[in-house]
Amino acid sequence: MKVQFNSLPMNLSAKRLGQPVKPEQDFQSYLKEALQEVNSLQKQSDIAFERLIAGDIEFHDAMIIAEKANLALQLTMAIRTKLLESYQEIMRMQV
Repeated sequence: MKVQFNSLPMNLSAKRLGQPVKPEQDFQSYLKEALQEVNSLQKQSDIAFERLIAGDIEFHDAMIIAEKANLALQLTMAIRTKLLESYQEIMRMQV
């Protein structure tokens, strides 16, 4: 099997490949932004139901907004659970 490197960009050099890659943002700021997005979706859901009661929007539109918020919250809770399980597993490790 012959490996071809024709698909690599031409601006890559050996020096650039050896340099460590710096992340654009750290984990804490990424997590904070993600939680703010989930919070924003929850607020939009509340507003959508208030508008539904007032008769400003249709029922299916409000349900779509509410379901987006619900899925975002479920995903957040699943990630939280996995993070806690990972932390507990690390704490159980023998040093």
